[in-house]
Amino acid sequence: MTYNTQTNISHLKNKSRDSFIGKLLQWSLITLALISLIVLTVHCGSNSRVSTAKPTDNHNHDRESGGKIDGEQRDDTQPGHENENEPEHKQETGMAQDHAEENGGKTMSFAKHIELTPEMIKQCGIRSSNAIERDYIEKITMTGIVEANKAASYIINTRVPGVVASLLKDTGDGVGKGDVLCVIDSPELLELKTSYVKVFQDYRQDKDNYRRAQTLSDMKALEKKELMTRETAYKKSMADFLSLEARLGSLGFHKETLQKIKDNIIDDNVDALRNFLSPYYSILSPAPGKVISRELQLGERIEIDRVIFEVSDMRKIWVILDAMEKDIPSLEKNKQVGIETDVYAGRIFNGRIITVMEKIDPSLRTLKVRIEVDNREGFLKPQMFVRGQIDTTVKNRRISIPSTALVKISGIDGVFVNDGVDFIFKPVKLIDTDSEGFAFVVGLKPGEKVVIEGAFYLRAEYEIQSGGSDPHAGHGH
Repeated sequence: MTYNTQTNISHLKNKSRDSFIGKLLQWSLITLALISLIVLTVHCGSNSRVSTAKPTDNHNHDRESGGKIDGEQRDDTQPGHENENEPEHKQETGMAQDHAEENGGKTMSFAKHIELTPEMIKQCGIRSSNAIERDYIEKITMTGIVEANKAASYIINTRVPGVVASLLKDTGDGVGKGDVLCVIDSPELLELKTSYVKVFQDYRQDKDNYRRAQTLSDMKALEKKELMTRETAYKKSMADFLSLEARLGSLGFHKETLQKIKDNIIDDNVDALRNFLSPYYSILSPAPGKVISRELQLGERIEIDRVIFEVSDMRKIWVILDAMEKDIPSLEKNKQVGIETDVYAGRIFNGRIITVMEKIDPSLRTLKVRIEVDNREGFLKPQMFVRGQIDTTVKNRRISIPSTALVKISGIDGVFVNDGVDFIFKPVKLIDTDSEGFAFVVGLKPGEKVVIEGAFYLRAEYEIQSGGSDPHAGHGH
């Protein structure tokens, strides 16, 4: 009896333990099933958000889906399945694979179609244009500054000392030939004019004395010694007179003016002589142009040969450009150069090479090139920073698009193609860019409609539909 009781107790204990283990196993299986269901739901939802392409659209999804049509694997090796776009597909795949190492060794897939309403397209300023073929014009770009045309500039100084009595022209003023720039009050000039009048009178008197002495000498009424004395005095006064007349001529007193002064002295015209004997000296412009510098002030004392004005004809101005040593073979005299400046963005000033300097800057390895530029409208000013461009060679025709169309996604250059319904990101290979703002690429066909303005907004929308921002995305150019 005791034995049976113990056996029953042991049997109940084992049964209870097996029941507990069974229940524990059952709950574990239920929990595992729930976890699997949750994971599957999240995964399906993610795929649903990422894939925005419509199964009924007219795009060629064969390439985008890896060759599957309606869930079946297509065999491209069988007759009748040749892919007409296979070269382009390989080209685009190769462009994506060029960046595979930058993306952890994985080739990126760009199958998203971005749909925007007409209102959104207008609001974002999205504009499209056809990819075209054009010649790539290679240009040389140089920088430099504007200078006055030294061949048409005049440095003006004063030939007489004195005090600045008046200023009639200032920097930037236009002048004509003979216009008065300033007036100098010069006692030294007054003294020179007074000496001229006196010396001319002495010259006339000594000349008359010498002629009378010659007459008396011929009549044997005057000794030869006295004749020689009068001749010496006459020649000395003549030399003094001619010297003073030359000095006044260098100050701008022309022969006609001096002849009138001599006539007034002979006629004893006191009023005319009083006007002549003035201490005021007018400094005149030697040519038409503009005053580009003024180096004096009212009331200032100036001395002989001091530079006080510079006048230049600004209709033909100089630009001095720095050319790289490697570009020297392309620099030819009279070659056309386009000059531009940020002050007048988009405007090109026509110029030509007039001088290529001989000496290269040893530190910068550049060569100075002098350009003569048409500046009849007066926009270019001395010391203004400018750029110069010279056309050098024309390369083969290539597919080109505005540089604004290029974007970079996952480190890959590409453009957004507009098929008339939505927008698709298409990888391209950038070959080169030119100074006209065009990019030359491989991966597009002539006539493909490419977004040239607003690609930035499409890239942002692309990131949103991808579920987050791309650290490599942005304008790559």
